Amino acid sequence: MSKAKLDGESRVQAYLAAFGLRGERFTKAEMRQGKTPDFRVYSGDDLAFYCEVKTAQEDEWLDKQLAAAPPLTLGGGSRPDPTYNRISNYISSAVGQLDAVNPSMDYPNVLAIVNGDDGAGFTDLIQVLTGNASCESGELIPMFREYSEGRIRESKLRVHLYLWFNEWQEREPWKFFPEVHPDHHAAMCRYTNVNPAELKRLVNL
Repeated sequence: MSKAKLDGESRVQAYLAAFGLRGERFTKAEMRQGKTPDFRVYSGDDLAFYCEVKTAQEDEWLDKQLAAAPPLTLGGGSRPDPTYNRISNYISSAVGQLDAVNPSMDYPNVLAIVNGDDGAGFTDLIQVLTGNASCESGELIPMFREYSEGRIRESKLRVHLYLWFNEWQEREPWKFFPEVHPDHHAAMCRYTNVNPAELKRLVNL
């Protein structure tokens, strides 16, 4: 397991511990039997939810292109922004791991992304999930539907809380509650000390 992955998991565990929650890794025997997420999370002795952690490192594509270019020549080029595909991949992969242990969603599912790429941010996650870009005027432009309505169209609804950490910021994560399961939504608000009435609502999830 990479250092970035271990550091990301430790940060998520520390965040959960601040709410009196305990993240426990699956045993090696359980992991050998098939897919698992990173943690079972307990409140006291009771299983509260499952949590998968994804760590996003800085995109090194341009650096590699420049390093490979002959001296005194231009390097790089154009390509689609990889951030949105990467986030879609995280969601799709995480849901596969969560479904392996929680197929009927008897407990809530949480996806935590620990981001180390300063070219990516929480807004990118929201755009992938909703398909919309938000203007300062409040207007929503449906320019990311190829992601929100693509391969994660159904799987994104199997996560009940998304957490976004930036590696370089010592602050609480940004949170996104899809509100797709009333009981699980209420539970995740309770576990993270959030007042549901104060949440800002987004459309087209």
